[in-house]
Amino acid sequence: MNVEEFLKQFGIKEKFSYCVLGRSFFIFDDKKLLKQMPLYAGECIAHERGVVLVPSVDLLQHIGRAARKRVVLSHKGEWLFICGRDIFGKSIVSHNNPVVGDRVVVLNKHNECRGYGDVVAPLEEKKVVVRRLFDIGDLLRRERKSKKVS
Repeated sequence: MNVEEFLKQFGIKEKFSYCVLGRSFFIFDDKKLLKQMPLYAGECIAHERGVVLVPSVDLLQHIGRAARKRVVLSHKGEWLFICGRDIFGKSIVSHNNPVVGDRVVVLNKHNECRGYGDVVAPLEEKKVVVRRLFDIGDLLRRERKSKKVS
């Protein structure tokens, strides 16, 4: 999956000029330097994890500003979402009327993007209404797994 296909899921038709180094996507202008085969260059916007594209925090914030469908969570709902939980209807403070099957970005009350998910039930229900696909807590959970304790 490339960056444009990933953004299209959120209704964003923006084109990025990026390069791929290994399994990472970078915004980088100096194409001459790429002949030297760098490991890291410019601003990292995403990584491939299998067939899934994992956005960087900067790209995630960009998606939060530009996406068509969004939900805003309460403080408690935001914390649970960052901890890896799905979203219950009672945690949603506001939304712009996404329907079942839509991919939505999840924002906090300060309009900061915390992740994204799929709407699986009408948002007025008291059960799980948004299934979590990615949240910013994923970055911390991966760090915890890779840290070796001696």
